[in-house]
Amino acid sequence: MKKSLKIIFLILVPIYLFGHELIMNITDNKNNTITVNGKFNTGEDITGALLQLKSTISNEVLFEKRFSSNNAITFDIPKIPYQISLIDESDGDEIVKDGIPPKEGFKDVEKIKTKENSNKEQKPSRNMMQISSSMAVTVSIILAFILLLATIVVSIKNTNKLINELQNK
Repeated sequence: MKKSLKIIFLILVPIYLFGHELIMNITDNKNNTITVNGKFNTGEDITGALLQLKSTISNEVLFEKRFSSNNAITFDIPKIPYQISLIDESDGDEIVKDGIPPKEGFKDVEKIKTKENSNKEQKPSRNMMQISSSMAVTVSIILAFILLLATIVVSIKNTNKLINELQNK
């Protein structure tokens, strides 16, 4: 009985450890402001999660704020096309949705594009960097596979020794 309970426990524990997702609700307040509410699907609050508004034209961060205990942030609607990102840095979860346009609509996009093209080069952001290009990650993965193979070889040797001892008795 105890053995079966342990097995069931080991099977079900990972479901609860990794079983949450971010949920983001965007509400137009009809006065050129937006309220963004966030939570996990398990009901937990998202205190400390990052809300970011990025221009869809230049990828520039227009607004950035962390959620407090009330899980809602209200801000003015930008005049240019944008996306709203909700980022939980502890798990690496991220939700991205297109922003709601203001009452009078977005500014002329062509003017903004030409202005942005004349600006200097953008700095690479931490979110856009590829982790696989790091030499340390590559070496760590190779080392992990070598250790895995060594473990398998040692396990096979020990299993063969045990089988031989049992056959000799």
